[in-house]
Amino acid sequence: MRILFETIGVLVHYNFALPHYLTRTGKIEEVNLLSGLFPIIMGGHYYILKSSRKKLRVTLYRSGIDFVDRLYFSDIIKSSVLKRVVQRYYRYDIIHLNTNEYLNVFTKLKLPKLFVLHGSPDHVDERGCRALEDIYSKVDAFVTVSFHAARVLRDRCGFEPTHVIHHGVDVELFNPLAYTKDRAKRLLGLPLNKRVILWNARLSPEKKIETLLYALPYVIREFKDILVIVKTRAVAKDYEVKVKKIINKLGLNMYIVFDKGWTPLNNMPIYYRAADIYINTSITEAFGSLTMLEAMACGTPTIANNASSNPEALGDGGLLYNRDDSVDLAEKILKIVMDEKYAKLLSHKAFKRIVDELTLYEISQKYLALYSSL
Repeated sequence: MRILFETIGVLVHYNFALPHYLTRTGKIEEVNLLSGLFPIIMGGHYYILKSSRKKLRVTLYRSGIDFVDRLYFSDIIKSSVLKRVVQRYYRYDIIHLNTNEYLNVFTKLKLPKLFVLHGSPDHVDERGCRALEDIYSKVDAFVTVSFHAARVLRDRCGFEPTHVIHHGVDVELFNPLAYTKDRAKRLLGLPLNKRVILWNARLSPEKKIETLLYALPYVIREFKDILVIVKTRAVAKDYEVKVKKIINKLGLNMYIVFDKGWTPLNNMPIYYRAADIYINTSITEAFGSLTMLEAMACGTPTIANNASSNPEALGDGGLLYNRDDSVDLAEKILKIVMDEKYAKLLSHKAFKRIVDELTLYEISQKYLALYSSL
């Protein structure tokens, strides 16, 4: 079976690790990744180098960086690359789509097509529903990455996705044995005598980091030896200004370190292993955020906002705090930092949640079954 696989954004686990695992099933002859350059730099290279060149191929059609694409990857160049791909359609058995950018091009090909919705539909409007219904009508399978997203589409848009397949984690890379906690902290230059709280996401309003910020004064009154790492990449500038004003107002500067910029996926286990707690404050997610799943795979005790698909992703592998409730979040943080035995229990539960249901081996088997059914 040969798959043409369109990548999306910088979801390295999904764009590259999943295809790598698919090629290891013995039932996939080739996966051709239609990709930008930036996702490859940010971790895709790790899986490309691990895979057989004959089984995992890459067709580069953009850089993945907006201003570079505008300067060098014109629509003419992208169209030329896509034209070559379309002309070789006979090489493929399945087209695996993740955006609607070139849907009309691929729908002309008489091949089975599946589409995976990665964004959260929590706030989808009538126009968004029409766009999703159009995609639904043009593909053979429409997949969401959570049952929560499937319910939202059914209730708001009036159609039922054909399949739900969760995101997964590469536990060969993300696991509790990747680094000892002390070594990970030393590699990042973090103090060994502090309990490290990791927050890792885009710095934007829907990620709701202020819930954590307002929780910290309650925590510090009881336990001062903490340090919060705000690991962020894409930043909404206005929101960043708001966040820093809150930090200054609450007097939290000595407790928070910003780590801004992109880090290749294969280096991220260092951050998760250095962390004593991982916190997901997001109010809307397609499936709880991949960073949360990565942290859990590394055995990091995890706390998440009881909102959107977070409960579905977390399962029994961590703690939920009442939606946007800073006091409840503070209480859960204190329970972990002040009870080492409890922290170890949560570490075990987090890793078990991933190993039992959300490894990329398990997820690749589900996609393989879907491919075979089309």
